[in-house]
Amino acid sequence: MLPKLRWIIFLSGLTLTGFLMEAGQRHVGPATTSEPSSSGIHVLFIGNSFTYCEYMPQMVGALAKAGHQRPFRFEMQTPAGCTLEKHWNDGLAVKKIRSREWDVVVLQEQSQRPLAKPDLMFDYGKILAEEIQRQGARTVLFVTFANRHKRQDQAAITNAYLKLSKDIDAEVAPVGNAWEMALSEHDQLVLHDADDSHPNAIGAYLTACVMYATIYGESPEGLPGWIGNISDAEARVLQSIAWRSVQESNQPSSNRHQHRRSQAAAATTGTSNL
Repeated sequence: MLPKLRWIIFLSGLTLTGFLMEAGQRHVGPATTSEPSSSGIHVLFIGNSFTYCEYMPQMVGALAKAGHQRPFRFEMQTPAGCTLEKHWNDGLAVKKIRSREWDVVVLQEQSQRPLAKPDLMFDYGKILAEEIQRQGARTVLFVTFANRHKRQDQAAITNAYLKLSKDIDAEVAPVGNAWEMALSEHDQLVLHDADDSHPNAIGAYLTACVMYATIYGESPEGLPGWIGNISDAEARVLQSIAWRSVQESNQPSSNRHQHRRSQAAAATTGTSNL
């Protein structure tokens, strides 16, 4: 039985770069970069408020630190409500992709596009992925979650991301799958915020666990619960679900990622930074 999950927004004592948590600002974009460093794993998030809400990327960084992983260095291009189409057309996401050598670029489509306009999601996902591949980075698709009262939409959302992942040979971070698994197994669990669309803090923690497992290829199980301001027992439940969802998504191996990166470097002319 899942213990009652809780979240206290006051996070005194939590020292994460850019983790500026204030009541009433959970849907306001946080700092778009973590502490700069040449070491660590460098990740670019391209999406919208579903990515930055409740400071999810900073939670990934805290999980990585607790798990003794390579330091998690991230930047974001995540205007509220932004679609992949708008990201391409305004040019800022492409500029970010080209700005440095990334290890991972995470693409997250606006929540309704996989349902209402999947063809546009596919078209712009493909051309953004081409830019990512030129940089030799891993492309990861953030599979979003359905509206709280439209859980039946999750299958269509997931299928759209899976189709795109096959078309561009990308990985998926099966966040929506993990949410559906958690809600099916624990019917009292609430992962959405009051708007029934965005994540609450517990939903963001589950999302962060999926991202950690996808990016690092290791289970978050056993990492401390304080990162989500929940007990270790509560955290174990969400960590286990996150890891199961990633395992069931049949991720490619890390050796394959390295092979892709080496191929991209070999095919690039002398102007490359790789």
